[in-house]
Amino acid sequence: MKPQKKNIEKSVRIIGPNPEPGHASAGIGVLWKHRRLLADFVKRDLKRRYTGSSIGFFWTVITPLMELITYTFVFHILIGVDFHPTGSGGLTHYALFLFSGMVTWFAVSDGLTHSTVSITSHGHLLKKVNFPSLILPAHLVLSATLNQSIRMLVLVAAALIITGGVSWLILFIPFVMLIQMAFTLGVGLILATSNVYFRDTSHWVSALLLMWMFVTPIFYPAIKFPKQFILLLQLNPLAHLVGIYRQLILNQTFPHINQIIIVCVMSGVVLFVGYSVFHHHRRKFTDFV
Repeated sequence: MKPQKKNIEKSVRIIGPNPEPGHASAGIGVLWKHRRLLADFVKRDLKRRYTGSSIGFFWTVITPLMELITYTFVFHILIGVDFHPTGSGGLTHYALFLFSGMVTWFAVSDGLTHSTVSITSHGHLLKKVNFPSLILPAHLVLSATLNQSIRMLVLVAAALIITGGVSWLILFIPFVMLIQMAFTLGVGLILATSNVYFRDTSHWVSALLLMWMFVTPIFYPAIKFPKQFILLLQLNPLAHLVGIYRQLILNQTFPHINQIIIVCVMSGVVLFVGYSVFHHHRRKFTDFV
């Protein structure tokens, strides 16, 4: 941990007098300009999560697999939920169906949970140096996405074994993950800003994420969503993301263009609004943390 801390402190010291541009649209430029600092923070976060454990990064796979077994037993065996309309999907295919949704959910929930407290838990950096505050929530979202990449490889390998093959369409997965990361970062910036002023935000996020998980077709197919609440499904960006991943990996077909447009527009709008809010309030952070 100590060598990593020195690397971060060294990166912080070389930051110039004005690390964050004045215009809100320059946010991505901040991350690129300080990409070495961003990489140092991502490495530190990953080491913090797994240093001291006996199996290290393998927990990235073992934790969701344990939950996968639990949810498969509860929803498929006990309750009888099946992704196939005729109920002939089978245990292994349902597990694959469920894991594809869980991989997406873990990345989004992990990124939002940690980015919410990113500013309040690193207040000392904002007070002592002229620090690019955007790095704090961004590195946690990026870290969650890297963990998702490991789980995604496991998912693709499982699909290859169970279904007998995967399509070249999986090459679009990095593009979908990039869109997902933009959406998660946008929401994370709003939550991080809110948590500076209202410390109950983190508690609200935990409760709302639980609700969001169950209204998203993760454990059940979207076709079983109640018709009277179909608008809720259409406005749920995570539902579209989960559907896109399943189309690319499990169904081996290209997603409907409407799904792609909806996700891209939502992610772009949320990222713009999130960064605008964050940029507007960032100079006040040191007064509250």
